[in-house]
Amino acid sequence: MSTPVISSRNSTEKDRADRAQAATASPSPNWPKDWKAYAALVSGFFMMFNCWGMVNAYGAFMGLYDEHLLTTSSDLELSLIGATESFLLLAPSIFAGRLLDARRHYYLGFTGFLLLFLGYFLLSFTGGEGFKDQGNYSLVWLTSGLVAGLGMTCFFTYSSHNVIQWFPRKRYIAAGITSTGAGAGGIIYPLAFKFLVASYGFPVGVRILSSVVAGTTFVAFVLGAPCRDIPRRRVGGVTPAFRATTWIDKEALRNKPYVIYVVAVALVYGGFYSVAFHVTEWAEVKGFGTEEDIAGGQGVEPGDSGFRTFWFLAIMNGTSIIGRLASAMVATSWSNPIVVHAGTCFIASLLAFFFWPFAANNASAITFCAIFGILGGSMLSLPASGVAYLIPDERQSHAGQWTGMMWSGVSIFALVGPLIAATLKRRFGMNAVGYWTGSTMLLTTVLFVCSIYLKRKEGKRANDGVEAGREKTGDTTPSSTVSTVVG
Repeated sequence: MSTPVISSRNSTEKDRADRAQAATASPSPNWPKDWKAYAALVSGFFMMFNCWGMVNAYGAFMGLYDEHLLTTSSDLELSLIGATESFLLLAPSIFAGRLLDARRHYYLGFTGFLLLFLGYFLLSFTGGEGFKDQGNYSLVWLTSGLVAGLGMTCFFTYSSHNVIQWFPRKRYIAAGITSTGAGAGGIIYPLAFKFLVASYGFPVGVRILSSVVAGTTFVAFVLGAPCRDIPRRRVGGVTPAFRATTWIDKEALRNKPYVIYVVAVALVYGGFYSVAFHVTEWAEVKGFGTEEDIAGGQGVEPGDSGFRTFWFLAIMNGTSIIGRLASAMVATSWSNPIVVHAGTCFIASLLAFFFWPFAANNASAITFCAIFGILGGSMLSLPASGVAYLIPDERQSHAGQWTGMMWSGVSIFALVGPLIAATLKRRFGMNAVGYWTGSTMLLTTVLFVCSIYLKRKEGKRANDGVEAGREKTGDTTPSSTVSTVVG
């Protein structure tokens, strides 16, 4: 029984040494000089490319399932596959974030590589020979929903957490660049899926797609080296792994701006993906485009000529890259990503309320998808930066834990949000999806404003305490040289 005690004591002493070294280290430059930082940026891009990029591409998969492989499945059942991906991508983040604080990066990276490849490779066997109604719903959900979803969670928190630590002075821009991988994946994967299935059929096409997933995730795994400037927080063995405090930081739950922010982000994910999953069907129902046969004529008639509904999803994902980069630059200038978050959510609510139900022609529909994509890119790329802004300086070594806790809390609404939208659509029609998304975005705006107000109130209280302490000690240092808590 003495060995674990010695091991724990040694680990504690090592952690203290790491913290002391970090405290005495010289300030980091604006842009890191270590090449590993930029390798981590590439790694983070491909991680987002294969997690949220695939979730963003699900609308293309859902269209094939609805029109070809799984025509007997309901809209609610098909939405459940994409919602399961979102849920599993987010829910285990509470564990992933804590493991990242313990520098278990490569364990997570290899697990993500393996599960994502297996999920999509096994998906190719769920559609028989690719003819109409040969798909097996349970197996499609198991492979692309469950297995691939668990692989995605290994990469998601990892991507933003790692680049924020490598680029402490440019963290918002670094996180924004990394998040563009989600937009790129949301364009490339639907196009690749469409081309490969049309050219080779569902089984072979998806196997080729899985090889692309394997190659890009392996690159992400190899290049994703952790930053060693941040003190390592070891999990400490088997016994601490079963303690709630190992995974949950109680200080985060006491931080009101953080808790409100988590609820707001949850509403963002429940609302945005309700639109993303239904945008191609919305375009077809409204008469803005026609569904295209991407199954190579296997069991269905070829699509009519005209604008394809598929392109509405591609436009939304493509313009999201603009939103991800623009929001990162604006947040860096203002030093407050939550202000940007609140503004984009408010504009998105207006679009959902007025453009989704009342779009009258192709031009207005394309405009909606382009603008909503820009706003969506901003909304989905900012949460990790928001946590980095809210977390107190003395808890920076807990950044992965706080971020993971946020994503786990968000996961529940990411699962039920699209299902609620599908239920509303079935009962009240397609316009109900827009009203649902608009309502969630409007409520989100209010919550973000509350979080900003409470954070600034805490900052003012802390600064007043510093000034009072200086007066008591007779410190005559000009107040302009005293650092403030809130940027």
